[in-house]
Amino acid sequence: MNTLKKPEEQKNCIIDCRISSQKQLTGGGLDEQKMMCTSYADAKKWNTLNIFSKVYSGRAEEREDFKQILTYIKELKSKGIQVHYYLIKSIDRITRDGAVTYQSMKDSLRSLGVELVDTYGIIQPEINTLGDLGFEYSWSKHSATASAQLMEAQRAEDDVSGILTRMVGASIRTIQDGYTVRRANDGYANKKVLINGKKRFIAVPSPDRAHYFIKMFELRARGVPDKEIVKKLNAMGFRTPKMNRWSKDKMHIIGSVGGNKLTVKQLQRYIQRTIYAGIRTERWTHNKPIRTQYDGLVSIELFNKANHGKVFIQENEDGSIKILKDYSPWQKQRNKNNPDYPFKFLLCQECKKPLLGSASRGKLGKKHPAYHCGGYKTGKRAHKYNRIPKEEFEKNIKHFVENMKFEDDFANSLEYVLLKRYRAREKDIVQEASQINRNVADLKSQQAVKLQALDMIESAVVRKKKEEEIDQLEKDILLAETQRNTIEVSEKKIKAFVRYAKHLMEHPVEMLINNDDLGTQQALFGLVFEETPTYQEILNGTPKMSPIFRLSDEYMGQKSLDVILRGVEPRSPP
Repeated sequence: MNTLKKPEEQKNCIIDCRISSQKQLTGGGLDEQKMMCTSYADAKKWNTLNIFSKVYSGRAEEREDFKQILTYIKELKSKGIQVHYYLIKSIDRITRDGAVTYQSMKDSLRSLGVELVDTYGIIQPEINTLGDLGFEYSWSKHSATASAQLMEAQRAEDDVSGILTRMVGASIRTIQDGYTVRRANDGYANKKVLINGKKRFIAVPSPDRAHYFIKMFELRARGVPDKEIVKKLNAMGFRTPKMNRWSKDKMHIIGSVGGNKLTVKQLQRYIQRTIYAGIRTERWTHNKPIRTQYDGLVSIELFNKANHGKVFIQENEDGSIKILKDYSPWQKQRNKNNPDYPFKFLLCQECKKPLLGSASRGKLGKKHPAYHCGGYKTGKRAHKYNRIPKEEFEKNIKHFVENMKFEDDFANSLEYVLLKRYRAREKDIVQEASQINRNVADLKSQQAVKLQALDMIESAVVRKKKEEEIDQLEKDILLAETQRNTIEVSEKKIKAFVRYAKHLMEHPVEMLINNDDLGTQQALFGLVFEETPTYQEILNGTPKMSPIFRLSDEYMGQKSLDVILRGVEPRSPP
């Protein structure tokens, strides 16, 4: 007697495909995994409910996307739809974090009645070892390949460790050899070269962006305020690089980031990056500076001048280099300006450190203001304590300045030097103006397109947004045109500056003593002297002065030493 077979229940499965990155080197691409898994499911006549395809690291102890898949399975189960199989290409596609993580993920699926299956057949179905007796326990369910599965999971972890060791190790050695392995820093572009038969990458100036970074270093080295530098570069068309913005699963581009104007904070971050001087320092170099195998966008000298001692690259005689912070060979004054002690920037005769100013209180409660040095207390700079009363100190400074004269042909010499420098920079000025003009033309073109589109917009909300964009473009155009006008220097302006400078030099007390702006006062002292003088040099009349200055004969008659000018030896005694 024939009996009819009961039709088998339709089995449902979901497919999980994973790669670690868009540049996956092992394990196959997503398309390959999809093809293998769907072919396997079709051969088994399973109904594929969903295919999960993501870029996610298998080394993570907990895959966030796996949690989302578990939630999806629970939602189907609440609707009466049972997922029977969780199909993967191979064990290393579900995790590379080792046997423990693999077993935990497998147990999570088992608790939902889902069996983990791979296309390679390593994961075999579990059997109940007490089934013939009609009993079942959690420990009685066992797969014949359980040990092989755990070994494969552990091998996947060991495999990725070996892969990363080779890849990262090679990258570290390449970085330490002075080459580059990552995306180029802004302002550079990567270039492939052949070194001893091996392919290497060096960084070369980006034809589109290098000039922005060179200009910011040059302007800062000349003492241009950061806000003005930012205005100039934005007027020239500087915008941060645009980069793609990816979805959470890293499968789709959903927008972009970047394209912003330069800010003061961003400028300061750029200025302090030693890579722009061809010096790399990072974790892979053990935070020790190394010279790159390519030239920086700027010289080390220009880098140091632009940083004003905040970051200083020191080149030693043996060829080694050292990165110093908050250091300056020009004795940069770090103390806050105090109008009660305007000459604190002068140096101590003994330790060559800037002086301090304070007022001590006597026994009768009277304050005694004075200039003194703080370097006598510590380390190698320890020396005898020197304290000069404020009134005496400033009287001697004023006496020195009152007797300071400028050379008769100073105005002609200054005009000649300024015109010569103007001619040398004329090409740069024209290029800057040209770049700003191109940026203005581009902004006006964008504005014209938006204005044309404005007539076709009916929505009040959208129309208002477009009008705001047009207004912002108008502001950008105005700022760029204003900046263009500020860089146009003419010979007429130079001669006007010479007249102003001559007036100041004829009235040195007005310039160097009676100046309420202490920052400007210190800057002007820097023009008068080749290097910051000590108080004793001022007292003796022996500071190293700029060659355009000299002391009056009357003042010099009171001193036994001559002022030594650059390139001029002291006069021999008669």
